[in-house]
Amino acid sequence: MINVIGAGPAGSFFSQLVKDDVRIFEEHKEIGKPIACTGILTSAVSDLIKIDNNVIANRIKKIRLISPDNNYYEFKLKNEELIVYRDEFDKFLIEKAQDKGVEVYTHHRFLDFKKENGKIISNFDKGKFKSDILVGADGPTSKVAQSADLFKDRKNWVGKQFTANLEMDKEVFHVYFGDVPDFFGWAVPESDTKARVGVASEKNVSEYFNILSKKLNLKEKDLTECQAGPIPIYNSKIKTSKDNIYLIGDAAAQVKSTTGGGIVYGMRAGKILANCLNDEKNYEEEWRKEIGKELELHLRVRKFLNKLSKEDYNEFIKVLKNVDLGNFNRDYPLKNLKMFMKPSLVGFMIKNFYKAF
Repeated sequence: MINVIGAGPAGSFFSQLVKDDVRIFEEHKEIGKPIACTGILTSAVSDLIKIDNNVIANRIKKIRLISPDNNYYEFKLKNEELIVYRDEFDKFLIEKAQDKGVEVYTHHRFLDFKKENGKIISNFDKGKFKSDILVGADGPTSKVAQSADLFKDRKNWVGKQFTANLEMDKEVFHVYFGDVPDFFGWAVPESDTKARVGVASEKNVSEYFNILSKKLNLKEKDLTECQAGPIPIYNSKIKTSKDNIYLIGDAAAQVKSTTGGGIVYGMRAGKILANCLNDEKNYEEEWRKEIGKELELHLRVRKFLNKLSKEDYNEFIKVLKNVDLGNFNRDYPLKNLKMFMKPSLVGFMIKNFYKAF
């Protein structure tokens, strides 16, 4: 028996694939709530699962990268990206798991665990459950990681997002560089009149959100649902397994440091863990081999971007106009490195190379 803590995409997708009997425990009453995610999925998700149309809010065909001086580079995606209703997406994945016989327990808050006669006894606010394996898919503040003494070397951004009444082309996702020193701002359309607008940073996130709001001419009356929460920063030093206890997704900080996105990587990690348990392979080794280099590349790029000044960003966006980013997939970065070998971009990178270290 496997106990999975957390009914997000990583935990529910893992549960669909592993051969053992599984129980999933979710601390909230309703799957997918509260929402704390922009819900952008690259086309890489189609390599994992076919998504029902009813969970898709919008389809993105273009991305616009905007510099501090309001210059921008807009490119068309070869493969459209999906904006999902995050709560409905989580429910969709849980239903797939239930179709495989997975037991789901909502409103069960994990407290800690202990070992007893070779078994793992998980303590919840509503009782105890025994298992052979415990999987932490319980997010950036993972109680499983804390209980297993695996919650080390951790840092988070704080994300703050509102649903806003904002007129914009529903096919274009906007990214705003330069105002947030360690991240960026975004406006992701759900429709022609509604968007998910937000920022993330290690500190002063409300201040940076106000700057973005002014840039978009948003008033308080334009802002409706507020969503906020931690976004883990990847660190290869984080240990993700110990004595039949495993961490996946945000609980393992398996998140793109360039964008903060973690849904696809969490699902990929869930698949890797399921395969490792099915085939008796080493999870720590396998996920680092399959996705570790990609996550490290994202981290290195983030460190580089964090050192750029507003003037550097103005130049960077101008230089990027010489690069066709339409084929680039953020969830498979190593496959697309050749497209960045344009002389002007290479020159910019060389000039600022020291900033990546």
